[in-house]
Amino acid sequence: MTRDRLVSIFFIALLLFIFYQVGLIFSAFFEPIFWAGVLAFVFYPVFQKLKKTIGGHETLSALLTVLLIILTVVPFVSILVVYLVSEAVKFYDFFWGVIEGGRLKQLIDQIQLSPIMRRLESHQTLANFIHRNSHAWVINAAKILSHFTAKEAAALTKNILLFALNFLLTLFLSFFFLRDGHKIVHFFYEITPLEERDKKHIFKQISDTFAAVLHGQLMTAIAQALTAGIIFWSLALPLPIFFAAITFLSAFLPVMGASLVWLSFVIYLLALQQYTKAIILFFLGTFIISLVDNLLKPLFIGEKTKLPYMVLFLGILGGLELYGFVGIFLAPTLISLFFVLIKIYREKFFDLKNP
Repeated sequence: MTRDRLVSIFFIALLLFIFYQVGLIFSAFFEPIFWAGVLAFVFYPVFQKLKKTIGGHETLSALLTVLLIILTVVPFVSILVVYLVSEAVKFYDFFWGVIEGGRLKQLIDQIQLSPIMRRLESHQTLANFIHRNSHAWVINAAKILSHFTAKEAAALTKNILLFALNFLLTLFLSFFFLRDGHKIVHFFYEITPLEERDKKHIFKQISDTFAAVLHGQLMTAIAQALTAGIIFWSLALPLPIFFAAITFLSAFLPVMGASLVWLSFVIYLLALQQYTKAIILFFLGTFIISLVDNLLKPLFIGEKTKLPYMVLFLGILGGLELYGFVGIFLAPTLISLFFVLIKIYREKFFDLKNP
């Protein structure tokens, strides 16, 4: 091994080690950095227009864009959070009203008198087991829910300061991403050791995929939430706005998604022996609320990223497990980048060996 090659190997190993250590240092701020990048990505066209309007002043344009974010996003999120907290309190009061008013016992009795339970009662051993434990199950579930609510409330109170600091850090970083974003992208573009055509393809694919995922996830969640809210209100179900918001959050989850909400209501209505409403909600949930997800996500994300829907589905599921909520947006981008790199590899190496 020549001295130059040894030096090159040492330099690359040292560079990778330092790169890994820097990644560890900034990993504590991963979420603020990510969400700052998302805000900068979304509002970058606004920044460009402002910069053009005021004569190319990047710092002033970035400050005005961040101010615009504060004046638009912050009030909207604040109102939404306050309203959801008030709706959650109503739900909590509704839940405990059901327990304290004796309606829970009545509900259990109705379930035990339902045709399904009567069929189960034909199996004497199973029936006795259910009768002995049904009340205990519900009471334990109520206790678990009570403890969970108290624990989360305490955690929320404890983390309010941390949330505020992360939010301020996100806005702070958004300013620099807006002002210096083109320089950051250019830096990574220049150090990428690929040919010009390949680099353009990779960076364009990353941008297009991230935009498609961000747009697709948000539009699908909003559409499902609005649809669910209208259906819940039409069927006179309790707290339709609150559960529409829960549908919005659950719509980001793969596998069950929004069906977690409307299926729970179907079970609730069946337990109350409101069979007509339960059947209507089941069909509307299956063929409208959940169908929105099946139609819009492949349209917004799959078509634009050219990823097979099954790969996209598994990628979002794995990203959620690995990175948390940000993995919903990050995983499809990484998978899309993987396929682009595979394509470049085939063109550069495989096709040359097999002309």
